[in-house]
Amino acid sequence: VTPTGAAIAMELSQAFGPLPAMTITRIGYGAGSRTLETRPNLLRVFLGESAEMTAAAGLETLVMVECCIDDMNPELFGYLMETLFSVGALDVYWVPVYMKKNRPGTMIQTLCREADREAVIAAIFRESTSIGVRFHKVYRQALKRESSTVDTPLGPIAVKRVAGQDGSERVVPEFEDCRRVAKDKGLPLRSVYEMIGKGSFKPFHLDKIHGKD
Repeated sequence: VTPTGAAIAMELSQAFGPLPAMTITRIGYGAGSRTLETRPNLLRVFLGESAEMTAAAGLETLVMVECCIDDMNPELFGYLMETLFSVGALDVYWVPVYMKKNRPGTMIQTLCREADREAVIAAIFRESTSIGVRFHKVYRQALKRESSTVDTPLGPIAVKRVAGQDGSERVVPEFEDCRRVAKDKGLPLRSVYEMIGKGSFKPFHLDKIHGKD
């Protein structure tokens, strides 16, 4: 290290030691002009947030796995999505894109936890024509929610109870239950949502959903 580099490190740093647990946002490299015989004359700088800061902000660190495909039978995409959800994907979606030679293609974006990343990548390679993927860490901030079943004029319906940041609450019916009721009752799906939305539900304990119990 040069005297100037040592002075900068002493002035800007608060402690020395191993790399802490952190979410890295950027990495920078710099090369010196001297040629050293025993080691490369390089500087590497990491910029990120500590794990404690991320947790305190209520953020969850996840992984986004992406690839683009322009040579796959469209009939296979539905099964690929089912497979990705079965191996731990939290969200999967397709984005229309234009690729090299102006070919229309599809970008596959899969959100998952770090522990499920390898399974998600393996599923993409196995069930699609992709020959390469890219992935990066992302932050997610989500409202507190819990799943439950409520009694409605149409029978029991599975719902998500969601707590807003301002202390409000809302009840969101599950699509599959609404679809089942619509078919059983011979009603338009839209009408089922409207009837459930006008119903009255038992009070819902925000303290519990906010994790205050």
